[in-house]
Amino acid sequence: MNTKSYKKLIKYSLDHGQIPQDLYDLVMAEIERDGKMTPRVYALYLDELERRRLFYTDGTPFNDDVVAKTDGTYKYLHTKNPFWYIAHAFYSTVFKAIGYLVGGIGYGIWRIKDRKKIKKIGACVSISNHIGFIDAAITRRAFGCKKQYIVAAPHNCKPNFGGHILRSATVLPLPIAFRGVKPFCEALEYVRDHKGAIHFYAEQSLWLHYEKPRPFKDGAFHYADRLDVPVVPMLYCFKKPRGLRKLFKMPKVVVKIADPIYADKALPTRERQIDLARRTKEAVDGLYEQFYGKPMEYLPQKPSGFDEPTAEADSSDGNE
Repeated sequence: MNTKSYKKLIKYSLDHGQIPQDLYDLVMAEIERDGKMTPRVYALYLDELERRRLFYTDGTPFNDDVVAKTDGTYKYLHTKNPFWYIAHAFYSTVFKAIGYLVGGIGYGIWRIKDRKKIKKIGACVSISNHIGFIDAAITRRAFGCKKQYIVAAPHNCKPNFGGHILRSATVLPLPIAFRGVKPFCEALEYVRDHKGAIHFYAEQSLWLHYEKPRPFKDGAFHYADRLDVPVVPMLYCFKKPRGLRKLFKMPKVVVKIADPIYADKALPTRERQIDLARRTKEAVDGLYEQFYGKPMEYLPQKPSGFDEPTAEADSSDGNE
């Protein structure tokens, strides 16, 4: 674990209001105690985020100095450029092959028994927990040969060679401005019309090897309802490694897939999306409980460290 990068991340989280001062001080003191960022300190950090219910806080370092410009100028579709589609076919095939190898070698995933649940499904939105730097390979592996795109933060699609390959192969960066929403939606409609899968890491942030499913952000369910496609809940579960995997401290992951969940058309739009998110979370929690054989429960809650608004303050809003 790169100590400098993690210190920078934790300072970033403090400066951007993601964590309170006391949590920053605690983690930095533990890093100094161990002399570097260690798995023990990282586990403590995630435990503290869980206890404080700070589930959307960034859990791993990232570089956002250069990002895809999804402000309305980013080109998602290339309808008049056949060379781009040739490149897409090539890179997506390579990405599928890499997904098979990385899923097998890196995570021990060679067979996905639950895939039969989605074998005959057409277009869909899939969601999963976000547990590794290369878990996009698991995501790709889970859907086999099916057309699939992965929605990701713009810093995953940098304007360089690696970013170009990701864009060509499978990644749709989220819009960072209102003008970018329309072309992003058009790209999602393209995938839907071609009976593909659109994957969201609905937990938003990456928590390395964290087992429990975290609360989901709304975006995946908004777009699933808008596109009129079902949601496929998935959970990447950790099994105790054996043999060489245990020797080299490599994780053993099992992909669990729930039955597709469809929106309740009898409900109004906003209630429909909330209901879809709720039922999806219940399905994922069920996958967790079935696999691990224990209730899906978070650690006892402690104050987040941020000041909560008082009832008096709430009642005064908008009265001036």
